[in-house]
Amino acid sequence: MRRSRLLVALTAATATVVGVPVAADAAPDPEQTATQVQLIAMNDFHGRIELTAGADSEQITAPGNDGVYGTPDDVKSTVGGAANVSATVKRLKTEFAAAGGQESGSLFVGAGDLISASPFASAVFKDEPTIEVLDAMGLDVSSVGNHEFDRGTDELRRISGATDNTYTDDVTACPATLNGEPFVAGTDGCFGEGEHAFDGADFPYLAANVVDKATGQPMLPPYKVYDVPGGKKIALIGVVTETTPDIVDAAGIADVRVIDEAEAVNKYVPQLVRQGIRTIGVLIHEGGQQNGAAGANPNGCNDLTGPIVDINNRIDDQVDLIVSAHTHAAYNCRLPVPDGKDRLVTSAGYYGRLVSDIRLTINSGGDVDRSKTYTATNAPVVRKDSDAAVQSIVDYWVAKSAVSGSRVVGSATADILNAASSQRAFEQPIGNLVAQAQYDALQEDTYGFPEIALMNPGGVRTNILAGEVTYAEVFAVQPFGNYTGAMTLTGADIEQILEQQYQQDPDGTAGPLDAGPRGTRLTLGTNAGFTWSYDLTKMYGNRVPADSIKLDGVTIDPAKSYRVAVNSFLAAGQDGFTTFRNGTAYTTGPVDVDALEDYVTANSPISPPLANHGKQIG
Repeated sequence: MRRSRLLVALTAATATVVGVPVAADAAPDPEQTATQVQLIAMNDFHGRIELTAGADSEQITAPGNDGVYGTPDDVKSTVGGAANVSATVKRLKTEFAAAGGQESGSLFVGAGDLISASPFASAVFKDEPTIEVLDAMGLDVSSVGNHEFDRGTDELRRISGATDNTYTDDVTACPATLNGEPFVAGTDGCFGEGEHAFDGADFPYLAANVVDKATGQPMLPPYKVYDVPGGKKIALIGVVTETTPDIVDAAGIADVRVIDEAEAVNKYVPQLVRQGIRTIGVLIHEGGQQNGAAGANPNGCNDLTGPIVDINNRIDDQVDLIVSAHTHAAYNCRLPVPDGKDRLVTSAGYYGRLVSDIRLTINSGGDVDRSKTYTATNAPVVRKDSDAAVQSIVDYWVAKSAVSGSRVVGSATADILNAASSQRAFEQPIGNLVAQAQYDALQEDTYGFPEIALMNPGGVRTNILAGEVTYAEVFAVQPFGNYTGAMTLTGADIEQILEQQYQQDPDGTAGPLDAGPRGTRLTLGTNAGFTWSYDLTKMYGNRVPADSIKLDGVTIDPAKSYRVAVNSFLAAGQDGFTTFRNGTAYTTGPVDVDALEDYVTANSPISPPLANHGKQIG
């Protein structure tokens, strides 16, 4: 069972969410012994409360007989599932205690994206099941991730129960109204009954760099301070990727702005130091990735690249450690800090396959002593001795979701792939299927009979497998609740949108080619009959020849207007597809999952569409 609000209240004396600054503590007793602290960290859980399957359930845990990571004989373990995450956290806490640590010196923390982009059993109930599970696990605190904003800032305020009536959080778990509309329990939220009744997260979400436009202050607390044994304190600052406004629905976050991560952290570090706090960590929903075959080591740090490297370089050297996220990568690094000592920077992959076990020694002056215990280990979440209490919560929600989720809506002749985040650079059958579904859904006069449909790859979250297709499977493909719609674009706009797919630097920083602002390649899903070519030997801006763009074999006219089916996310110019903002006469259509369900039902058995609309010519 989750921790009650009473327990939270009783423990409030040992944990402070930032509010009015407090006076610095009295000088510590120099005779005090060092204090051991443990942080167990998880990131990018994405509501994986059930046991995961397939590749999502496999984690490389050791090299094979050749002693080298990244080769076919790597040892893999079966991992994942909320009940196993909870059991792993308990085991690591027990090991910490056996090594001399005290219970109050161990914290379970998150680095965002704990919810949303979730499987059906959680997503259909707006991730209230995941919040209940995290409470039951004893999660102490988390930074926000970009996916915490998928349903908008007011929905984030609603689920963040521990921050009610602080900063801009004026929304309770089951409010009378939400976003200006009446809130209906059981429909808009508050789906559970009895002991599963929803009262919001018992842990606070932190958002130091998400600033309310009206007040100029963070929308949620920027940091939290914990008392740990020996009269010591540790502060944790939470920030989210600065790119959040480009990767979530813009309308849902119109009341906030997201500032630079390092600037936000550096704003609060001096405040904490003035309070006498010298052990400081950062929970950041931004990250990097290892490169090369050795990067398969979940505890490696092989040629780490990505935004976290620059952010680490710019964060105040008073910060002792960084728990990172967002890239779904696992790494365990000590990165150099300008004018400082090497700093722990960790990430525990995704979906609860790993957790980071971080251990620190705080000396008598309240500082981390890096000559003593200062380590991190990414520990696999093996399926052993699962937590029965957490499993009972999962079972409740899975059974509740099965009422609507088990409804068969159609069938598939073969697996329709590939929604993996690693495949978003390439055209995929599942993306083209979703685009075709939206194209078909809008073939009415109301929408102007669209001729083209475009779908962002990040909005397609899982595959459709061969056999019967249930509503739960369809929902899992598109769990965000975006709306379909149609807009008018010129042929020149369409050319530029196709160009904006190919924003990677094909030959690296040393070569003559350049990258677009996003710096990555994202290939859109498209409907049948729409084709183009691209040449990656050209400079960005000239990679898609205008005369290669054809609709049913006829070249697109740059000066002509076309009706284009596009969801509400892309319509706002997100994911670096800014040219969509040129669109006019936008008409909103049905929710995306409804369009997909109707398509599967009308066309079953469905088959994988070809993924050959874009042709590489260089």
